[in-house]
Amino acid sequence: MPDARELWNGRAAAAEAMVLDRFVRRVGPVAWGRSAWPPLRRGGGRAGWHYWWSAHLVDAAVDAAGHRPDPARARRPGALLRGTAVRNPGWARAFWDDLAWAGLALDRAGHHRHAARIAARLGGAVDARVGAVPWRVGSTLLNAPANGPAAILLARTGRRASAERLADWLQATLVDPGTGLVLDGVEIGPTGAHLVTDLHTYCQGVVLGAELALGRRAPAAALVEAVARWTAPSGVLPGEGGGDGGLFAGITSRYLALAARLLDGDDAARARAVVLASADALWAGAVTVDGRPLFAADWRRPADPAPTAPERDLSVQLGAWLALEAAVDVS
Repeated sequence: MPDARELWNGRAAAAEAMVLDRFVRRVGPVAWGRSAWPPLRRGGGRAGWHYWWSAHLVDAAVDAAGHRPDPARARRPGALLRGTAVRNPGWARAFWDDLAWAGLALDRAGHHRHAARIAARLGGAVDARVGAVPWRVGSTLLNAPANGPAAILLARTGRRASAERLADWLQATLVDPGTGLVLDGVEIGPTGAHLVTDLHTYCQGVVLGAELALGRRAPAAALVEAVARWTAPSGVLPGEGGGDGGLFAGITSRYLALAARLLDGDDAARARAVVLASADALWAGAVTVDGRPLFAADWRRPADPAPTAPERDLSVQLGAWLALEAAVDVS
């Protein structure tokens, strides 16, 4: 019988091979991920390429190279980053959350100077009236999806004071005192600020990541406990369909795995339990299509292999790959 790490490494490798086979295309030293498999258009937007999904594809490739090192895996993050540079010259982006994820991918792949330049741009994007980064240039929405990854990148590139200000704003403004969970954001309108109370797994993950990047154990532990309560009794992170939502639970799995390594005692155990319960569920719900797994958009249910189902989105399959690499981390 394989030990736990060997078991999860094998499952993560199966997800990796599936994503590479179905979604990733390479021409010479350049690689990129297409948005769907098969590349059908649904509503005019199914086929193509996504900037911020590509950042997480780099992250997954970095994880795989660390867990299962070989020369091809070592080269893959660089090829994927070149693909983004070709498709989006200058790394320009109107959405600040997209740019933050690109910076984090560059940093994890060892391109620290490029990451630092993006961090400086994010630091300059803070709305001084509010103390937070808008969702996009000119937007009146200030949310966790932008400020969480921005805070992580600022902390990792040595801009601790700026990162702390964003993390403080997130805690004071978006953490619900009743549940301890992170709400989506604040919309600034003509009559004042309106709280957007939607709950997304994504928001929990990025705020947890910000607190861990800053070494703030108490708020990180409180958020892990809130997520554990939210997902009880199964411990499985909820799905949010295809499109961008397909990545949300995988992102949260990543930062829960980091919490399992950096926190102690019951806090670490809670984080680890959610990671493994979610990974177990997504693996159990997979179906085999053409000899490779296809993972569900909602890990609490079996995968739907229909050609028009959200399971065919790169985001969904990449989110599952991220979650399986997270399971390797905690096994």
